[in-house]
Formats: sequence, structure tokens, C-alpha cells
Amino acid sequence: MNSVPQYSVKKTIRVRKQDSVFIYNIFESHEGITSYSTLDFSNGDLYRDLELRIPPDYLIEVDEILKQLGDLVYEIRSE
Repeated sequence: MNSVPQYSVKKTIRVRKQDSVFIYNIFESHEGITSYSTLDFSNGDLYRDLELRIPPDYLIEVDEILKQLGDLVYEIRSE
């Protein structure tokens, strides 16, 4: 029987609009490490906010990816 985490760590990050597709592809290439949703935005916004849902077992890996992305990603909040 597979163990499914009962909770996930939620992080909200902000990326520049022009970098958003690149960031989406980074997360997609690390299949299963996190799920993400683009939060509501207005036309003309120069950024996109993403909500990440990270299984606790992958928190260190996701934090390392975010660190490697450097100035492309700004963490807004973590829960």
C-alpha cells in the first residue's frame, strides 16, 4: 500500500511574467516534486504568483531548486 502524505507545505512565490513559462517548465521537468497553481492576476501585471504544494519529503529539493533559480523567484509566504 502506498503512503500518501496527509498534508503538504504551501509556498507562494512571485516570478516576472516573462520568466513564468521557464519556471513552469522547471517544475514540470521535476515531475512529482511539487504541484503548482497560478494565482489570479490582472491584465498588465508584470508578475505571476504561484502557489506551490510540496510533499514534506521533497521540501529540501524544492528549496534547492528555488535557491538555484536565484533572482527569478521571490518567496512571498510559506505555510
